[in-house]
Amino acid sequence: MPAAVEVQELTKSFRTREARGPGLRARVADVVAPRSRDVRAIDGISFRIEAGERVAFIGPNGAGKSTTLKILAGILYPSDGRVTVTGLVPWEDRHALGFAIGTVFGQRS
Repeated sequence: MPAAVEVQELTKSFRTREARGPGLRARVADVVAPRSRDVRAIDGISFRIEAGERVAFIGPNGAGKSTTLKILAGILYPSDGRVTVTGLVPWEDRHALGFAIGTVFGQRS
């Protein structure tokens, strides 16, 4: 029987801008030649959740909990890895997945 959720070597990186510092000259340089770096939010995680199992995602701020859940819901695309939720690939079958699961993220009006 297939797992309800299966995650293999999931990775997600974001490109962020780096400010050079305070002052007008630094601000102009940031506009003309912006600097950026990759930040890895998820670094090769793997897990399996069987049908009927209950799990909790806990960890400190910035640990990748919300990013992982957004990938599982099909809201974000991963940088690498394989994911299936109820047999569907979330970012490819987001519409069909929406009928199978429900997702609510807090602190939004």
